[in-house]
Amino acid sequence: MLKAVTLAAILAVATIPCARLVGAQTSPTPGPTNPNPAPSPLSKPGVDLVINPTTEECKQGWRPGLKWTQDQFEAFCTQMKTSK
Repeated sequence: MLKAVTLAAILAVATIPCARLVGAQTSPTPGPTNPNPAPSPLSKPGVDLVINPTTEECKQGWRPGLKWTQDQFEAFCTQMKTSK
């Protein structure tokens, strides 16, 4: 009987450090001291959308004030001409 009690006590003490190790490897659940991270900001619809120049705009050519740089405009128009 004494051996059984001693064995049970040894096993109980031996499992405490193991439980701490297992608990240290898991991520904590969200709570008041560990809130969920804020979601990443999403872009507004249409803001990041790049619309290539139309055939008509390519015919007119690049001019200051367009939403594309001259290099971008020429690249878009060249690509459109070669794809047709």
